Amino acid sequence: MNVKITESVAPPERWKSPTRYMIREVIMSTETEEMMATKPVREHEWLQKLVGEWRTETEMTMGPGGEKKTSKGTENVISLGGLWAAGEGQGDMPDGTTMEYRFAIGYDVSFKEYRGCWFASMSSHLWKQVGELSEDGKVMTLNCDGPDMVNEGKTAKYRDVIEIPDENTRIQTSYFTGENGEFQEMMKCTYTRV
Repeated sequence: MNVKITESVAPPERWKSPTRYMIREVIMSTETEEMMATKPVREHEWLQKLVGEWRTETEMTMGPGGEKKTSKGTENVISLGGLWAAGEGQGDMPDGTTMEYRFAIGYDVSFKEYRGCWFASMSSHLWKQVGELSEDGKVMTLNCDGPDMVNEGKTAKYRDVIEIPDENTRIQTSYFTGENGEFQEMMKCTYTRV
């Protein structure tokens, strides 16, 4: 590492050291900064399939055994340095209000896994996801823990499965764990590229 002393300060009298000055600021060389930047790897390529403007159509099941409701919305996803797919969207809620949300999905080269987060205007919970990509590269499965929507004060396991049948379509199916401990579908959203 190349260092450059930009300012020095005399030490207090109580320091009985042969060194007369201490370094106040160290600046790393440009070469060191470049070495610290993460470069996209093969696992990041899948994320680019999410990038673009999308029209959404969602079908939701209102509680266990409940009726189905539909919703329409939009989503815009950008790439951040080829490392992250970051998006924002909005959609109609069953009660007629509009929900806004943000999300990000990336591949963490340190932990060797996909990681994501999702948050929305209708919840204070930050959904932190860990995922894996299928061998054929067509299905991303993201798992997380979140507030139990049936039993207040408890948590439950959730799963989002993102399928990409072609470059202009993606389907995300969301699941929660039911009372029997098995995943049950609660929502399916079809994204169509605009």
